[in-house]
Amino acid sequence: MTDSDSPTATTHRQAEIVAALGLSEFTPDDYTEPSYLAAALDAGFDVADLAIAHEVSKRTIYRAINRHDIDHETPPKNGPARRLWNSYPDTISGDD
Repeated sequence: MTDSDSPTATTHRQAEIVAALGLSEFTPDDYTEPSYLAAALDAGFDVADLAIAHEVSKRTIYRAINRHDIDHETPPKNGPARRLWNSYPDTISGDD
């Protein structure tokens, strides 16, 4: 049973973005603005966070980043590299 007054993941991410960037309000289509995207990425939000907050796919966010030539690492498209990219850091052991 869920509490109807509890914030969803979307509204929670939106509130975090507004607070971190000092915005007066959250605008759903801000992800199309290069200054907003750059500021959100610099503030530590990742593509998944932005996709959740704006209720779009990660692909949509990556396309906006590429359209505005914002320097950001893009995951591999397929194969073992993609699975490795999406795995949790603790999946692969290293020298700790």
